[in-house]
Amino acid sequence: MYKRSKRTRSILLLSLLVGAFSFAFAAKATADDSSSCRTFVQSFYNWYVVKSKNSNAVSAPLDVALRTRAADFSAELSRRLKEDTEASAKSPGEVVGLDFDPILNSQEEATPYKAEKVSFKGNDFLVDVFAIKNGKKSAAPVVQPELSHIGGKWQFVNFHYKIDKKDDDLLNVLKILRDDRKSTKK
Repeated sequence: MYKRSKRTRSILLLSLLVGAFSFAFAAKATADDSSSCRTFVQSFYNWYVVKSKNSNAVSAPLDVALRTRAADFSAELSRRLKEDTEASAKSPGEVVGLDFDPILNSQEEATPYKAEKVSFKGNDFLVDVFAIKNGKKSAAPVVQPELSHIGGKWQFVNFHYKIDKKDDDLLNVLKILRDDRKSTKK
């Protein structure tokens, strides 16, 4: 019985050690994920703002992003954005799609943006992104990109906003616009 009890204690001790190391590894992985997520978002916004300011651009910055950085967007988000862009192109002079830049959450000229706090939403990550105007950071995040780490790389899966003091997100806005277009055709 003593051998069994000693063996049980050894197994218990080993289990506790493995659990402690696993927890420490998970905490480090989460910290590393948060840092790499924030870095990815900041890099993307730095690139996107430059594209937004290019007055000689033939295509809208969102179209350029979807074409040249397609891997940065989930398949669903990319499909929905392209659907909206195509609907808008078919109805020049009418607003049937997005009437703002969904990456910047703005209709104004792009200013620098700063990615800061990273939080978790289930298995996804949310990043607080602030606009910098005249050297001052916005009081609250202007947009919260939602990202997943898929296949070893970050992808935008949605963008969250405060619209008229209410929480909303890009996929929901795109769905509402699509439903409006369908009901108008009837």
